[in-house]
Amino acid sequence: MEIIPIMPKESFSSDTTKIFAAAHNVVRDTVADGVRFISDYPAQAAGSRYRRTGILRRSWGFNIKSGNMRIEGTVQSNSMVAPYNRDVQGENQKPLFERRGWKNVSDLMKFMAEGFSDKVQKAVGNVLR
Repeated sequence: MEIIPIMPKESFSSDTTKIFAAAHNVVRDTVADGVRFISDYPAQAAGSRYRRTGILRRSWGFNIKSGNMRIEGTVQSNSMVAPYNRDVQGENQKPLFERRGWKNVSDLMKFMAEGFSDKVQKAVGNVLR
């Protein structure tokens, strides 16, 4: 998720700083929710002898960069920790994992985009009241 505001010509007011902070909080909450979403795995297949390690779940995290009135939040999986992450939940997800109900990055993007604008507008509206 990335927010790039239209920059005012006059100097920044305290309202602008508060609006930026509110938008930053929305981005932070959105990517944190995204990590929880993508880390929620389907139940293991009945009778499976494979023992889940939790490494893929723990490989997910988020990063937020902000500055110059720009906020960028990224949900990411560390492929050094879980090199199979692309096969299980990546853009080129293997059909086996899709059939078994594993969420992929397309699902994640839809989840994070859902209601994002409304959340930002609400947060900004709360600042301006």
